[in-house]
Amino acid sequence: MADQPNILLISTDEQRYDTLGATGNTQIRTPHLDALAASGTLFERPYIQNPVCIPSRACLQTGRYTHQHGVLYMEAEIDLTPGLPSWEVTFMERLQAAGYRTGATGKMHMMPQKGFHYERLTGGKGSRWVQSEGSELGPGPLGPTYASWLETRHPGGYEALYKQRRQPEYKAHMTAIEHVLPLEEYVDYWIAEEAIEFLNYPLSSPFFLWCSFCGPHGPIDPPRPYTEMYPFDEMPMPKQRTDDPPASPKGRPQCRWENDRTLIQRWISYYWGLVSLIDDQVGRLLKVLDERGLRDNTLIAFVSDHGEMAGDYNLFGKGNFYEEAVRVPLIVVPPGGEVASPRIDGLVETSDLAATFLDYAGVELPKQMSAQSLRPILEGTGQPRDSVFCEYMVNDRSKKSKCIRTDRYKYIFSGIDNTPEFYDLQEDPDEQRNLYGDGAYREEIDRHTGLMLDRLMHSEQFYSRDETPSSRDLQIWLQ
Repeated sequence: MADQPNILLISTDEQRYDTLGATGNTQIRTPHLDALAASGTLFERPYIQNPVCIPSRACLQTGRYTHQHGVLYMEAEIDLTPGLPSWEVTFMERLQAAGYRTGATGKMHMMPQKGFHYERLTGGKGSRWVQSEGSELGPGPLGPTYASWLETRHPGGYEALYKQRRQPEYKAHMTAIEHVLPLEEYVDYWIAEEAIEFLNYPLSSPFFLWCSFCGPHGPIDPPRPYTEMYPFDEMPMPKQRTDDPPASPKGRPQCRWENDRTLIQRWISYYWGLVSLIDDQVGRLLKVLDERGLRDNTLIAFVSDHGEMAGDYNLFGKGNFYEEAVRVPLIVVPPGGEVASPRIDGLVETSDLAATFLDYAGVELPKQMSAQSLRPILEGTGQPRDSVFCEYMVNDRSKKSKCIRTDRYKYIFSGIDNTPEFYDLQEDPDEQRNLYGDGAYREEIDRHTGLMLDRLMHSEQFYSRDETPSSRDLQIWLQ
């Protein structure tokens, strides 16, 4: 197909919205991502569709909600997590059918892998793993491909990094440690190396490359010089709440930081260090695009799969609907870089990237895709969404919750045995006061209940096992 642009998707794992200079953080150093945002559009209110890794990535890969594609939760032993059903078609497969050469480096969290001609993959960092083999959680997720690459440069290096995790400081510092290996052997450096190798291939067709970094997901283990970049005593302290969190999933409580100020500031310093490390790797990728003269004909997107509580309200991780967990950075630079606005304040869903890539590639959007192309917004002819939708099921499948967020309000439903939640984010941006029982908000609560029901009813029409696939889909599925 003529005039198809190249597509470069850069993603991170567990990165909060407020961790870029472009998103308002005046202390962190992210010059390459800030420059990327300045060359295209920064979306100020993008929301993920599931606040844990594998389900969120399945939403992005298909442009469909969790209840549509069926990847509902994650197992404690990651490799046992049910992956995408065989009938689900990813946007990567659709790009392949349209003539794209597709590649993936880093953490896809997709079982089984499909849709890529070129794969250099890892399962991620996985802070729970303190040995490479023999854990009840399965093998260390960094995996054999990275291990083999590392062994050629540093014999014994792979075992050395797991040995470091068995040292007392690892647990004592909540995994915030200086990595035992140098930068050039770190997993996110390797991911960029493999992406650069893909970008340097001779071009005979348009390409799609997904460069998926493992950080800043834990363990929070930057190598030097990133451990020295942010003095501990200059790090901001997390937000506090004094009451117990509501009944819906709200992350993992840890401790109250008034007694652990140095510990949490160390953690945040190293978390930011991982973000800056990734920013430098993004700079390496963009330099190759420029050197090869590819930048003007490449659509570039940057996103994270979900956020991180980072100590706010005495919580870490994700698996909840707080803004810190569900709002992430999103930058899109279309081919040529011409956009209607450098910043968009309206609501968008990160899975909309799937539809955006197909739109620019000239591929018709399938009717079962809930994602909407961001291209009209970038070009100034479309509007953001009036609401965004997110779902979550805990690992043991004992509870599932749904959330809808509009311009001002957030409504959370966690089953009939739990009190729903309703927050006025204009008056209460930290989500401290559940207004569900406040009669003054009854009209808005009813409206949001209707919005959630409407979203579910319309999207359930395209629950994949009940679909009659088109001939085009069958051609893709049978390849």
